[in-house]
Amino acid sequence: MERPIPRPATPEDAEAVVALARLAWTPIFEEYRRRLGDELFMLFYPTALSDKEAQVRAAIDTGTLYVTMVEGRLAAFITVTFDKKAMVGRISNNAVHPDLRGQGLAGVQYAFAKEHLRALGAKAVAVMTGLDDAHAPARRAYEKAGFEKTLPNVTYFQTL
Repeated sequence: MERPIPRPATPEDAEAVVALARLAWTPIFEEYRRRLGDELFMLFYPTALSDKEAQVRAAIDTGTLYVTMVEGRLAAFITVTFDKKAMVGRISNNAVHPDLRGQGLAGVQYAFAKEHLRALGAKAVAVMTGLDDAHAPARRAYEKAGFEKTLPNVTYFQTL
């Protein structure tokens, strides 16, 4: 496979990006539901997938979402933002199509994001992910891309 180059997403990419976001986050939200149970899940995450859809659409609109195409189809996407005042960047919503995992596309995206941020003057970049099993592939990809400093986090839930 020729090394693809991420490009800014256009409105024409929106439906494919939304579909990939849903595909990528469905197992994560299923894990949340399994861990929390239906009641807590529905109290805290009732619109989880539609929220992801809104996030990626907004990122396309603001020019912060980049797509990676392979053979004319959406293979991956990544959202990259830059805080000019703090001189730091953040990677947020990102995914690789499940059929194309293991081909280095995540690494292509992270390398692109870091170079893009360096060109803007960023001094550092951060990405956040979950500690649950559903996020294990993301953690492996971030570590492979050189992310090494972490701040573990846990959220506790309780019905009242």
